[in-house]
Amino acid sequence: MSAELLKRWHGRMGVLAAAFVLLLAFTGLCLNHVSGWGFDTKALRSPTLLSLYGMAEASTVLSYPLGEAYISESNGQLFYQTEEIARCEGALVGALALSSTSTTPIVVACERELLLFSPTFQLIEKVGVAYGLPVAVKRVGLVDGELLLDTSSGLFVTDLKALRWTAKEEGAQANSNQWSTAEQAPEALKRALAESVDSEDITYERLLLDIHSGRILGEWGVYLVDAMALLFMLLAISGLVIWGRGKKA
Repeated sequence: MSAELLKRWHGRMGVLAAAFVLLLAFTGLCLNHVSGWGFDTKALRSPTLLSLYGMAEASTVLSYPLGEAYISESNGQLFYQTEEIARCEGALVGALALSSTSTTPIVVACERELLLFSPTFQLIEKVGVAYGLPVAVKRVGLVDGELLLDTSSGLFVTDLKALRWTAKEEGAQANSNQWSTAEQAPEALKRALAESVDSEDITYERLLLDIHSGRILGEWGVYLVDAMALLFMLLAISGLVIWGRGKKA
């Protein structure tokens, strides 16, 4: 390889490496001062940053109306308004009160379990496949005061007290079925949920460490850091070759 061509490639590799070196230097500087600058305790709140970890975005919050409030699910966590009340086994598929009285229990349906709450949202019981729950639950509704489940195995009338599931013919559905259906929650509620879900587990210190190591991009990020390490080696080798040729000249 001619000296001119070697210098040209050395310069191109240097430009590519410069941005990466600046990023490493910046994150390294911040990591040296995480305690003093509060990065070890300050949690991520931005939905954009949380999305890098597969966390919630406002568009992913699923909500079902319950009176004037909402039952929502995000990243497997269930919320009554912004209060976390439980975790969901599978996706949230519905929420309803078993009657119109103020003391009636609340049923929250997930794909693989039913959660029974008191009117103040104290968890009473979880009913899953171990209790014979037909799965996967697709939606939940009321018909003639009885709880009706629409599952991948068909329709079932549910007796929660006896934990009994009675198959119902599709054509026998009453017109009075009141299925729980998802709705768009207010934007303020969706943003609040997206910013709160699991954010206490992700600090800016972790974000800086993951950027510094390349793990912020997952497995491919680690490979990228490895590639940049090889690039630095090539830069060092090509620089020595250019220096050596210059000495001879």
